[in-house]
Amino acid sequence: MDQQNSDIENTPAKPDDQQISSSPSDKQTSQLKPRTISGFPKRYVLLLMIFIGFVNIYAMRVNLNVALVAMVNNQTIIKGGVSIVKQAEFDWSSKLQGLVLGSFFYGYWVLQIPGAWLALKIGGTRVFGYGVLLTSLLAIITPIAARYHVMALIGVRIFQGLFLGVTFPCNHAIWSRWAPPLERSSLITISIAGCPFGNIVAIPLTGVLSKYGFDGGWPSVFYCIGLSGIVWYCAWEMIVHDSPTSHPTITEAEKNFIETSISGSDDKAEFERLPWSDILKSPPVWAIVFGHFGACWGYYTLFTGMPTYFKDVLDFDIEQTGFLAACPYLFKAILGPVGGVTADMLIRYKICKIGTVRKTFYGAGCLLAGIFIVATGYTQQRRTSVIFLVLGVGFSGLNAIGYAVNHLDIAPPFAGVLMGLTNTFASTPGFISPQITGFVTSNKKQEEWRIVFWITLIVYVIAVIFYTWLCSGERQPWASPPKQDDIDKEE
Repeated sequence: MDQQNSDIENTPAKPDDQQISSSPSDKQTSQLKPRTISGFPKRYVLLLMIFIGFVNIYAMRVNLNVALVAMVNNQTIIKGGVSIVKQAEFDWSSKLQGLVLGSFFYGYWVLQIPGAWLALKIGGTRVFGYGVLLTSLLAIITPIAARYHVMALIGVRIFQGLFLGVTFPCNHAIWSRWAPPLERSSLITISIAGCPFGNIVAIPLTGVLSKYGFDGGWPSVFYCIGLSGIVWYCAWEMIVHDSPTSHPTITEAEKNFIETSISGSDDKAEFERLPWSDILKSPPVWAIVFGHFGACWGYYTLFTGMPTYFKDVLDFDIEQTGFLAACPYLFKAILGPVGGVTADMLIRYKICKIGTVRKTFYGAGCLLAGIFIVATGYTQQRRTSVIFLVLGVGFSGLNAIGYAVNHLDIAPPFAGVLMGLTNTFASTPGFISPQITGFVTSNKKQEEWRIVFWITLIVYVIAVIFYTWLCSGERQPWASPPKQDDIDKEE
């Protein structure tokens, strides 16, 4: 994300200090620099807890993608030097598997904007915690649901998506109370970095547990990850508080700094006075919608399909599948932040305008990813296929430097609502793409997967065209803080 405002000194500002910020004025900014705070700041404790929370969230999202391979395919296990064939527990067609994998997103898109409203009403930390807790409980009963009936499993996944749909809007709501304006980009960026790390941890762990775990292997995946989420929730309830004011052990220095800095920012009322008519008619908003949709199409296609591709086409066993499917996310987790730093340097030193940076990184991320993904379908060598998939998923990490940060460029006060709005559209590939993949790859042939990969590239290209056409790096007029005279008139 755009972190040009995140370079903060830990000493009081001198009168002639100059800071550049898109939110507070220069005078306000010089007053908002943090003084040295004794002890470990509570906002950084909150940062660590949200990061771990997102690790658990994405572990619960991805676990079925790998476990399903073990659920519907025979496995060969070597015990005491003897090969034993472990029969698949379920006989589900590829179309039904696509429905199962996509069911999570039927619930996920529903609470994107309502999630922000709930966070305002009862507190972002509470809603975030409840979402993870309820999803964890559902993870534990997933094996029971699957063995009872496939529709019961689909129902569980729909409700898991519903409960986790509030987490991203809540993350913005939490930081609206805790993040000083000059630290906001850094805190939000680091907190959501837990998402790819959740994939990196959960995918190989799921592969190992599916092969060697208890109760038939794959059920242990859901028991362990669900228990991890419950343990996290208990710690969350004991450690995290809704605001600096309500925190019992925060230092006065940190509390005063956060409250003063937020009250001095014109972006503090993030969800107030929403100009819905202007938002829905704004071309830059629709640029982000197209960009977000295209990026998520590629992400969800590979997110749900990679384990199956490794098993059906490349003939890796379940344990290898888990580790290999995690490799692309490791590259993505490294490349994304490196690209973000590069983008910030281009903007900070005025080498490129903000809009140009957003368009360039989005286009490069999508097109490079699409090319390598398509190339995967035309190689017969397993090692080359893995390398191409790693590069395809990894380069897709660059597109977030475009669309994901653009909310803050065009409308800082309404970034949370815009995230909920665009993520509502961007969630639909989560249930459309797996069904198309399941329908197209019914015979488990590489030629069929080529069609899936070409569809991904075509969607990427269309998204790049619309995003670069409509994108803006400038703050929109409807996102400017209302003048006091206008407020007085309304009152």
